[in-house]
This record gives sequence, C-alpha cells and structure tokens, in this order.
Amino acid sequence: MWTGGTGKKITGLPEDSFIGDFSIIPDGTIENALIKKFVLIEKLNEYTKVVDKYFEITWKLFSGDFKNREVSQKIKAFSGKPEAIDRSLNMLMLVMKLADFTLTHSNVPTNDELAQMHGKMATIKIREWHMPKQDGSGIMEGNFVSEVHAHGSIPTEIGVKQSSTHEPQRPSDSALTRNAASRTGGSMPEIEDDLPF
Repeated sequence: MWTGGTGKKITGLPEDSFIGDFSIIPDGTIENALIKKFVLIEKLNEYTKVVDKYFEITWKLFSGDFKNREVSQKIKAFSGKPEAIDRSLNMLMLVMKLADFTLTHSNVPTNDELAQMHGKMATIKIREWHMPKQDGSGIMEGNFVSEVHAHGSIPTEIGVKQSSTHEPQRPSDSALTRNAASRTGGSMPEIEDDLPF
C-alpha cells in the first residue's frame, strides 16, 4: 500500500519500526558473525589533513544476545610503526584464510576482490574503546573487533561492560566560588573529596 523513502514497502511490522540498539557491547564478548562489508578506505583525515588508507570490515552478529548488531574492524596495513603494520597484514591474511579467499596477485586487493568475502562467517572477539571528546564535554565510546577465529572454534560468551576512566572536565573551582556561601551568611559548604592531602 505505502512505499517508503528508500523504495521499500512499508510493512508496519515491529522489526521494521523500531530503532536498533546502539548501546556498547560488553568488553570481551565473543560472538559468531559474518562479513557484511569489506572495503578499502581512502579518505582525508580532518584532523591531520593526511589521507588515511586502511581496510574496514563490517561484521554482523548472527546469533546470541546481540544478534543483528554490527561491529567495525579497521585493519591499518599502510601506515604506523613497522610492528603494527606487520600485525595488521597478519590480520588481513588471517581473515582471508578464514574466508577461504586467495589473491591471485601480490598487489593491494581491490574492493571487488574484497567483496568476494561478503557473507563469510567467523567467531570474533569484541572490545570497547573510550576516549574524551575534544571539547572536554564527555566521553566517546564504541566497539571494535580485536580477534577473529574460525567460525565455531571457540565458545561464545558475554563480556563485562567497562566503565570509562575519563570524566568530563568541569570548571575549576576557586576559593571565592567554594566559600561564597560563608561570605553571604549561607550554610557552610561541604568538604569535597578532592583535598590535596
């Protein structure tokens, strides 16, 4: 009856109506996943003004408590410390082996070649990342893939949610603002836990 903005038929079904879960998957979670997308990215880094080049895999979980969630894995095989590049190249080769994919040349794989691994399954370990926002207003957080194993070769498990160790910056107090109540006849301010001794 209705057609949506994407051209898909409007169904009115719950699975087509609700916003997906964007909460952080607990650190150390191990789940079964398939490669939804595998691409070579080349884009200008807005902070460094240098072109970043890396592989990115989008894994879609197909079982467990986080079924249908997606997690990204960046394989930075083109820049960084030599040890990090070696580790990234090993991860790239590991994923290719697990996906039963072999390159017929020694050049950088193209997106068409990488697309041949779409739908391949593996068991992945998911970790959390946390970092302060540049403006100091809070914390950014997300997930990444730290390990890739043959599908079903290790047991799945739910990890443990990590708490962020960073706190948003707050305006610095001064003796004038801390003791304002006592100067105006108000109640004594409570001593805070941030005493220097």
